[in-house]
Amino acid sequence: MKVVIAEPISKKLTELIEKNGEEWTVFDSEIANRDEFLERMKDAEIASAYSVKFDKEVLDNCPKLRYLAIPAVGAGSYVDREYAESKGITVTYCPGYNSAAVAEMAIGLAIDVMRKISSISRELQNGIWDYSPAKGMLLSGKKILLVGYGNIGKTIERLLGSWDVGVKHINSKSNEEELNEGIKAADVVFVCCSLNEKTQGLINAARISSMKKTAVLINVSRGAVVDEDALYAALSEKKILGAGLDVYSNEPLPGESLPENIRRFVELENTVCLTHIAASSLESGEVLGQMIYDNIKSCIDGNPINIFNN
Repeated sequence: MKVVIAEPISKKLTELIEKNGEEWTVFDSEIANRDEFLERMKDAEIASAYSVKFDKEVLDNCPKLRYLAIPAVGAGSYVDREYAESKGITVTYCPGYNSAAVAEMAIGLAIDVMRKISSISRELQNGIWDYSPAKGMLLSGKKILLVGYGNIGKTIERLLGSWDVGVKHINSKSNEEELNEGIKAADVVFVCCSLNEKTQGLINAARISSMKKTAVLINVSRGAVVDEDALYAALSEKKILGAGLDVYSNEPLPGESLPENIRRFVELENTVCLTHIAASSLESGEVLGQMIYDNIKSCIDGNPINIFNN
């Protein structure tokens, strides 16, 4: 079967492919645009990529495709699940590989925003030495709301176990009133749920407007879970203290110009912005590479593991 690794995914994956003499097609350069992606994918029977979503157009241009090895936990953001199923394509994913990395980054973003670390660093880069004593707030002792209580949410809670914080969580069984009350009371809202029909737009304008003026929102989920326009308004008008964002509703391919929905947040003094890298660490990359390799080998053997659209 023709296996295509359409873009660089993990050093560990490349090492495993070379070590085991796999005759797979491996592209070592980033995907420049959608047309290039379609060209790389056209003859694939098994494929792995993440920069471009496997939507109807992509899947229709891959007539031989039988298996997808998505290098992510939230595979639904990378593939049209129902259409893939209708074409008989089996989708595998990598559950849990990045929990520690994302949880640590989420907490790091919260501390950065609350203690104004990036803001102070920018001032210093501009030659401003400001030693004013009340630069930020502690995370310790605060009320935490976890919107999402899967592997990442549980890891955040575990890591915060010695921080003297009060943690509440919202999961798929929680009702709207629990979410509404939780957001009103929280000092820090960690958005760490998966994106689906129920969670799209979950953190809407009304909920954002109900947050404390001293509250912080951290999004390591997916951009579409949060109403970005409402969040931008709240941040720019200083109606909440700040935000830490790793994900956005519209994210560029490598080399593309920064879309306005991201640029506007980058320009805010009270917002720390990342490039959807919370899951990326040397350690999580090792785990991801091994999981992708194992998933692909299982597909070749006809007994796929870690099936997403089962």
